[in-house]
Amino acid sequence: MKRFTLALICIISINACSSPENGGSPPDLAELVIVDSIRVNENNFYLNGQGQIKIVGESLIAVSSIRKPAIGLIDLKTGNQIAQISASEFPEASFFPSSFDIVDFPVLYIADRYSNSIYEFNILEKKFIRRIKLQIPSEKVIKIALGEFHKTSSGFLVELTTGKVDTMHPDYYRNAGNLIYSFNSNGDSIGSFLKYPEIFTSQNGTINSQTYLKSTHFNNSFLYSFPQEGKIKRIKDKAPFSVIEEMDIPEALYFDQTLKGLDRIVTFDDFQNGENIQFPNNHYFNSILENETQIILETWMMNSEKPSNPRTSNLLIYDKAEETWYETSNPRNILDIGMLAGVVNDTLYFYEGSLMKSDEKYIKRAVLKPID
Repeated sequence: MKRFTLALICIISINACSSPENGGSPPDLAELVIVDSIRVNENNFYLNGQGQIKIVGESLIAVSSIRKPAIGLIDLKTGNQIAQISASEFPEASFFPSSFDIVDFPVLYIADRYSNSIYEFNILEKKFIRRIKLQIPSEKVIKIALGEFHKTSSGFLVELTTGKVDTMHPDYYRNAGNLIYSFNSNGDSIGSFLKYPEIFTSQNGTINSQTYLKSTHFNNSFLYSFPQEGKIKRIKDKAPFSVIEEMDIPEALYFDQTLKGLDRIVTFDDFQNGENIQFPNNHYFNSILENETQIILETWMMNSEKPSNPRTSNLLIYDKAEETWYETSNPRNILDIGMLAGVVNDTLYFYEGSLMKSDEKYIKRAVLKPID
């Protein structure tokens, strides 16, 4: 195995429907070793219910809070919160952070489901700049939470969904239409692309309503994956929005690409009638990150065999120069490892602030060691 060194800082009924057939060698293995951690100090404002996490430059992370609608900015070295924007402080822009981007720091963009708008703030000056009303089709809305959202050089890419079809019905995936819409800086619609792949639209029973699409924006392109399709694809962020690159994700040791569902269609009436329905949980990607040298996927995996450690996470890493995939060999409880925030040089940052295991939030540091 080629030598693989990478310093990380971690902030923290049923039938198998179908599975992609990806050939090639399985990923090489590397071990994730946690070194230490930094406790987060939030001072005067308390983030509750973490949503999305993003690196800002080389020294900060931005964290969205769902239960208290807000975005906080935290110093990676000290753990101190240095700024925040909360909905309660701006009655003229009372947002819910469906998703956000801060690529133009200190300018913060927040996609808001309830107004179908993008709110623009200066997070350091604690200043509301403007509201951008999106020209969204009447049958569409911004995804309520954890939707894909990217600021581009010419505007925005926003994930939209439909409320006209129950997400538990397989017709949801067949009739969802395009998922990603492009808007200019004034909110005018430019175009749309990306439907659910055939592995979803061919299902005849209910599958768990969880987040399947994950993406990132890098070098004027939109890189995305539906994990159960077993591929990563790249699309230019301007029309005609065609796929310009495609790569197979190899069958991993821990991450299961199989799409699992029920052999029947479940409705809300079934729950109201007291049926005890157990949905199979599919593995998925919590985030995709890309830089000049790597593509990094953080997985979230349900472990039904160990109820005491039900959800774990590891990393799949594609080295562009070596054209080689790596997988971390020791999946960890997500409450220990947290969510992948971003990459600085050869360092990865994670953040754990779910408050499900501890009343404290942490930035953790770790390293990847090669396994020969």
